[in-house]
Amino acid sequence: MLNRIPDYFDSFSCLAGACPDTCCGQWEIVVDPEAKARYLSVEGPLGGRIRAALTEVDGEDCMVLDHGRCPLLTEDGLCSIVLEKGEDFLSTTCHTHPRFTEIYGGLQETMLSVSCPEAAHLLLDRAAPLTFLTRSDDTPVDGPNDLDPELFRALMQSRDTAFALMQNRSRPISDRLALLLCFTGRLQGLLDREAWTACENLSKRYLRGAYQEKQLVRIRRLRRDVSMYSLQNLIRALLRSMEHLSSDFPEKIEAMTFPNWEVFTLPMEQLAMYFLFRWWLKAVNDGLVWRQGAACVVSCLAVAGLAGTVGNFKEAARLYSKEVEHSAENMALLRGAMDLFFRKRVPLNKKQR
Repeated sequence: MLNRIPDYFDSFSCLAGACPDTCCGQWEIVVDPEAKARYLSVEGPLGGRIRAALTEVDGEDCMVLDHGRCPLLTEDGLCSIVLEKGEDFLSTTCHTHPRFTEIYGGLQETMLSVSCPEAAHLLLDRAAPLTFLTRSDDTPVDGPNDLDPELFRALMQSRDTAFALMQNRSRPISDRLALLLCFTGRLQGLLDREAWTACENLSKRYLRGAYQEKQLVRIRRLRRDVSMYSLQNLIRALLRSMEHLSSDFPEKIEAMTFPNWEVFTLPMEQLAMYFLFRWWLKAVNDGLVWRQGAACVVSCLAVAGLAGTVGNFKEAARLYSKEVEHSAENMALLRGAMDLFFRKRVPLNKKQR
């Protein structure tokens, strides 16, 4: 199997007791059946603590949180299970966090969740453009590969174009995001028609500077229909409608401000690359790359809006990831809202209708 990871992946190490915002709490800690069997076999005081903490929530075995913390944490923030049994004894949830993994046939892609303080530092405090590493191992591909090969190929090529648009540091970040949004809308029309050759040609055209300039002229006309005011209202309304993990998150939504995006040029570029890597290929399941691209743009702007409220862009990104990325319901709301707000406002060229 091929494994693709961000270039900083191997530099990650859990901060454990030094973490300022431990992941061992806040969310329900799901315990898979194999881990549950291991946990129930533990004897002595640790075994008693584990059995007292295990409960069932919506048909899944979980650890009961004690005031927002896993009851297996020591006073200095270390995991009692790891201390006595080692990391391999942990449940899948605890062992793999903060890693997000997606498998596309023979390709596995893994990203470190920006909700994690150390992962956020590695991504958002860097200056160098983000790159990705591809490695091969002997892991067999499980199950049938039912991906549409033409669609997957188009998504892979178009994501490379999206990466190039976002990392073009000769342009302001606002123009990069606008080009990404326009490119995604144009691409969606071609995917709907299964016009694979046209998809490839469009991806190549958007790499040319002259073509980008032409599209920016068109985009500036469209901005009369997609005003910043209406976009800010969309972001606030969308975040209000979601379930909230933190009790004070609604107050942060109301206090959001939307400063000049260029203030956050570098971290916004890195965050956009993060979202593109994580979400773009998910369109292979439904063909709706439009939702993924637009969600990336809106998420970057939402984080910029939260930055003034929480103190800085990195903390805003962590908060947004915790509130949105770790909830399937919130992610569904985010993607669904993209069609309602954007797609009718970014029409296809007549030749592409």
